Amino acid sequence: MDILERLAEEKIRAAIEAGAFDNLPGRGQPLHLPENPHEPDEWRLAFHLLRSNGLTLPWLELRREIETELNAARAELAQAVGQPHWEVAQHKFSTRLTTLNKRIFNYNLQVPVDRFQRPLLNPDEEIERIRRLAHLPNPPDEEKHGPSTLP
Repeated sequence: MDILERLAEEKIRAAIEAGAFDNLPGRGQPLHLPENPHEPDEWRLAFHLLRSNGLTLPWLELRREIETELNAARAELAQAVGQPHWEVAQHKFSTRLTTLNKRIFNYNLQVPVDRFQRPLLNPDEEIERIRRLAHLPNPPDEEKHGPSTLP
């Protein structure tokens, strides 16, 4: 760090300690940047048109839909914990996750880079996680033979 950077850092630090930045307008609010500094120049107009019309890239919209559906399925199963229809709810949940896994597979094919991919869902692990969160013990027959399956 050269002398000018060090002086600037010291002045900023002193201003922070003195409270010079405490009452700035918009404090605690998210920044509304008109442009993404990381988007390529040749795509800037396209992204601007998408944003200004409330649209997004198809794979991002698909990801939102997947997450919304997954959260709804989890909430529905959590409400069935301890209820007489628990096994039916588990079967319905597993079926929904199978459908979601197909959508996740398609989503993973659309993303531009691997780091955006989403792992497939394991219905048994998801059910067990919800059961643990609800502090519901495994039924005696499942402890010996694994989860039951409905036709």
